[in-house]
Amino acid sequence: MSSETSPSIQVLRERDLQRLLDVPTALAIIEQTYRNDGAGNSHTLSHPTALASGTGDIGDARYRIKGATLHAEQITGIRLISDPPTHADKASKSRHMLWVYDDRNASPIGLLNETWLHRFRTALTAVVAAKFLARPDSKTVALIGAGNIARHLFPALTDNFDLQEIRVVARHYESAERFCHEQSATTSAELVAVETVPQAIDGADIVITLTMADAPVIQPGMLSPGSFLCSMGETEEVEFGVLDETDRFIVDEFEYATVLGDMSHWLKNELTTREKLEQQVDAHIGQVVSRQRPGRQSATERIYAIIQGMAICDLALANFALQRAAEQDVGESLNLFNEI
Repeated sequence: MSSETSPSIQVLRERDLQRLLDVPTALAIIEQTYRNDGAGNSHTLSHPTALASGTGDIGDARYRIKGATLHAEQITGIRLISDPPTHADKASKSRHMLWVYDDRNASPIGLLNETWLHRFRTALTAVVAAKFLARPDSKTVALIGAGNIARHLFPALTDNFDLQEIRVVARHYESAERFCHEQSATTSAELVAVETVPQAIDGADIVITLTMADAPVIQPGMLSPGSFLCSMGETEEVEFGVLDETDRFIVDEFEYATVLGDMSHWLKNELTTREKLEQQVDAHIGQVVSRQRPGRQSATERIYAIIQGMAICDLALANFALQRAAEQDVGESLNLFNEI
C-alpha cells in the first residue's frame, strides 16, 4: 500500500450550507462575482459551457456538467446535475453535486450537495439582475412559477425594493395559493394568487419567469413600458416576438443560453440565427454590474434579461462556504484517496 497522503475533502451537506450562507452575504458574493466577470479575466468557464449526457431520448435520465475556474482564488469547480427520467418514482429527484479543486496541486478540496445551493443561487441572481435593471421605484412583481427556486426570492427581492404587490401564477391555481400562504411571513408586500399570466403581468414592473412551460408564457404586447423581464427557465418561456418590443437585451452567459432556454428554442426553430442574436445582445450582466456597459437608462425602457446561472457564482458561493466551514468546524472530512 502507498503511504502517500492527500488533502482531506470537506463534505458539505444541505444543512451545512444553509447554516453557512445567509442572504445578504450571498447577494454580495454574487454581485462581486458579476463585477469581476465584467472587468474581465477573473475566471474561465468550461468549453463547452455545458456538456450533456444520457441517452438523449425524451423522458430518459439526463446529466449535465458545467465547470469554472476562479483565477484569483486558484480554484476550479465541476458541477454535475442529474435529472431523473419522467417515468421514475416520485422519490426520485434532481441531484446537484459540486466538486471543488485546488488549482495549485489539482487536489479535490470540497464536495457539496448543491441541490439547495443552486436554487438559492439561481433566485439571488434574479435579485441582483433586478437591482441593476429594474426601476428602483418598482412596486409590482409578476412571478410566473411557484416552485422551489421561487421560494428563495423572498425576502431578498422585497428587501431590495419597496414592493406593494406580488402576483403569483402556477400551473395549478392551488399551488399559487399555497405559495402565497407560505411566503406571506417573509414580506410586507401583498402576495396574490392569480389564474392567468396576462392577469399577473398587466402593469407589473418586474416579471420573473421560473417555469418548465411547454409553450411560451410571455407573448408580444404583454410588457408595460418601464418593465423588467427576467427569464430563468430551461424551456422557451418568452415568444420570439417579445425581443423586438424590448429596448435592451441582457444575458448572463451567451453560450449557455444558446443550448437551454428561450434562445435555444429560437435557434432550433430557425426563428433567428446565432449571429443576429449576438448583435441584439446589448450587454452581459457582468458588464452591467461592473459599469462597463449601461444598465437601465430611462424609466420607460422595457428590459429583457436571460439569467440562467453561471458556474462562477456557484463556485464563489461554494468557496466562501468551504472557508467558513473550516473556521467553524462545519461539515465532514473525507479521506477518499488515502491508502493506508
